[in-house]
Amino acid sequence: MNDCNKQERRPGLVAVPEGGLWECEQVAAFLNVSKSWVWKQVRENLGLPYVMLGARNYRFDPAQVRAWVQAKSKTGQVG
Repeated sequence: MNDCNKQERRPGLVAVPEGGLWECEQVAAFLNVSKSWVWKQVRENLGLPYVMLGARNYRFDPAQVRAWVQAKSKTGQVG
């Protein structure tokens, strides 16, 4: 798996592009959480949708991440 914890940064400092797939850092910025939180979601398969591009290469579809957030907000669940 991609090491999203390598260089922790504050989530708000990362630009979140509109097109293409996101990397861990961009998902963290969008959700305003730490990269370690995103990594835990993937590692423990807690529901955050991701795309596996190889043995250690993960990306995130922005539309699926947004839909996941919407579903969470409707049910009142906290990750």
